[in-house]
Amino acid sequence: TPVGVPDPSLPAAAGSTGLRVASLNLWHRNDRIDEVDRELAELGADVIVFTEFTRSHQRALQASALAGGYPHRIARNGRGATGIAVWSRWPLRLGDELDTFNDSLDVTVAGPDGGVELVAMHMPTPLVDVDAWRRDLATAAAIGRTADGPTLLIGDLNSSYWHPDFRRLLDVGFVDAHTAAGSGFSTSWPTDWWVPPFVRLDHALTIGALVSTGIADFEIPGSDHRGLMVTVAPTR
Repeated sequence: TPVGVPDPSLPAAAGSTGLRVASLNLWHRNDRIDEVDRELAELGADVIVFTEFTRSHQRALQASALAGGYPHRIARNGRGATGIAVWSRWPLRLGDELDTFNDSLDVTVAGPDGGVELVAMHMPTPLVDVDAWRRDLATAAAIGRTADGPTLLIGDLNSSYWHPDFRRLLDVGFVDAHTAAGSGFSTSWPTDWWVPPFVRLDHALTIGALVSTGIADFEIPGSDHRGLMVTVAPTR
């Protein structure tokens, strides 16, 4: 399917509620977390995935009003840009540890339509370590090939549709939520230069009888990325 044309997919199961998942690369030097807190409160996501999540971000967000709405939290506070976290209104169960360049999280969200395996990743840029980037893409592909239930791969994948290595994920069966909605030409990076964003590095990919029913981008104060919020639901 052409990247700019909606990709017809199976409909969501009748009566499904949908799970709203926001994903944002905070940028590890971001000092505007109070504004991020307000932005996320307005979005009202069920689950939030943070990449480049530092200990200072964690302290600020846990002290904010936002934290009260997300009692279920799992975080990995790596150095610099390597940290990651998942905050949820719904219970979380930690899954397998993933051998990835940056910290990743494999969790099951006990959402309103049943369990969804959520794999949150922040892949390295291929400009820094192309071998590690390819290994992480291979890890993601293996997750897709073995998915035995509704699965969402989400985060800053540091990859665009124009990378052949990334398109191999689609060959496995992953469906990109932006492409499915006909917005495959949308962009998410960079937002801190004098030039406008020109590439999409942040993705939400579904597989295993899970479909996206809505996708939208949002601005992240203090970051160099746009965030995304996807709504996913089981197929009938």
